[in-house]
Amino acid sequence: MNKICIDARMWGIKHTGIGRYVENLIDNLPSDVVLILHPENRDEPTLKRFQKYYASFHPYSYLAQFEMFFLLIKIQPKLLHVPHFTVPLLWWGKMVVTIHDLIKHLSKGSSTTTRHPLIYWVKYLQYLFIVWFAVNRADYIIVPAEYWKNILIEKYKLDAGKVSVTYEGVSDSLYR
Repeated sequence: MNKICIDARMWGIKHTGIGRYVENLIDNLPSDVVLILHPENRDEPTLKRFQKYYASFHPYSYLAQFEMFFLLIKIQPKLLHVPHFTVPLLWWGKMVVTIHDLIKHLSKGSSTTTRHPLIYWVKYLQYLFIVWFAVNRADYIIVPAEYWKNILIEKYKLDAGKVSVTYEGVSDSLYR
């Protein structure tokens, strides 16, 4: 079966902008899409129509990398959409990634954190690696603005055909 799988671990307003993006994306998808969710969303009524798998570890953790790898082996999707740069490093299948921005590339340093400088810089280097990996590993990239498309193409020397702008629209869910 040609399954499309969405990494929806950041589904919901709890995850602010990305969570809202994932909510709106899923609201507009057919029910034959497979979702990977956090178990806290198990009983969410709006997700009832989808086949679901659950991942417990925080998306930014090392354990989440292994958890996602084993889930994806089980699911065997034809295409995986990761709506954030936290792609599964071990997954070899086709992947679409949404890169919302590169703010942390532009705003960095000890004035931007409350962490000890050593911890901050280790985490920052990990961030740079995972974004580099996501951008270079993705078969296709979605961004919310021409600005970020141009930055990605320039910074990572990408073919312009690999990146599309899909503007993040307004949701009517506030009025339901």
